[in-house]
Amino acid sequence: MHKGIIDSGFNVNMKIDQSIDRDGNVLEYCRLKNITIQAWSPFQYGFFEGTFLDNEKFKELNDKIDEIAAKKGVPSIAIPIAWILRHPAKIQPIVGTTNPARLKDICKASEIELTREEWYELYRAAGNKLP
Repeated sequence: MHKGIIDSGFNVNMKIDQSIDRDGNVLEYCRLKNITIQAWSPFQYGFFEGTFLDNEKFKELNDKIDEIAAKKGVPSIAIPIAWILRHPAKIQPIVGTTNPARLKDICKASEIELTREEWYELYRAAGNKLP
């Protein structure tokens, strides 16, 4: 849900809030210099609100996650991590769980690769627009 670092790259030269480069283009710099960025707590959408997974507030996103997970034969929790791993900057997710069963399900993300279409479908399902 915190994808501002990705938004500015999509919205270059657009007169919308998502085009504002708030971080000095750290993501692009790191990608070009082969510096690893870590995505901490990738399932969290707010400090008190919890995760976006299985949350009615994000029904469209969860429906798309479930659809792709069923098609790929992996648990739904693996899809957001596969989305992060698909980015060309080679972002490293820090999932923040000590539950072995949950970690095993999350690790299935490394066994699949989302297509570009699936990647962008998830981006849009999270309420984002593409230029």
